[in-house]
Amino acid sequence: MDHISDINNFKSIYYAYVHSVIKYGIIFWGNFSNSGEIFTLQKKIVIIVAGIKPRTSCRSLFKQLEILPVPCQYVLSLMKCIINNQENFQVNSSIHSINARNKRHYLTKCCSVLLSKKCILCWHKSFQWFTTILKNDKVKFRAALRKYLNAHSFYSVDEIFL
Repeated sequence: MDHISDINNFKSIYYAYVHSVIKYGIIFWGNFSNSGEIFTLQKKIVIIVAGIKPRTSCRSLFKQLEILPVPCQYVLSLMKCIINNQENFQVNSSIHSINARNKRHYLTKCCSVLLSKKCILCWHKSFQWFTTILKNDKVKFRAALRKYLNAHSFYSVDEIFL
């Protein structure tokens, strides 16, 4: 990282010009095939600024700079949306009184099986394992999720659920 004179300056410029554009509306487009092109551009920007070889993996660079790759930013933004709108999701215990272990899990209503992987409203089902961490503290949950995503620096959304 000799190419960067000051990491803080780079991060300020990155967050002002690149991150703000990437984050805009990411919960709507983040899981579609074209998001790969944006992720490629994000990697190119980080590689150019860091001054490393173009074919070098920049996964460790994302971790070092504490910048979330596009797939991780998508998951983080989606989880924030779900957390902030929990009252709009119905849980199993709201439709029956059976004391089951999944009574706090969210119900899923999707129009099509093909859309289920792309549908925002259906994605909350995939994040059931995060809700056990959530409890009542949204701030700690967001920080823990961001730390987890940054530590692993996933290159695809599918990688997160393996």
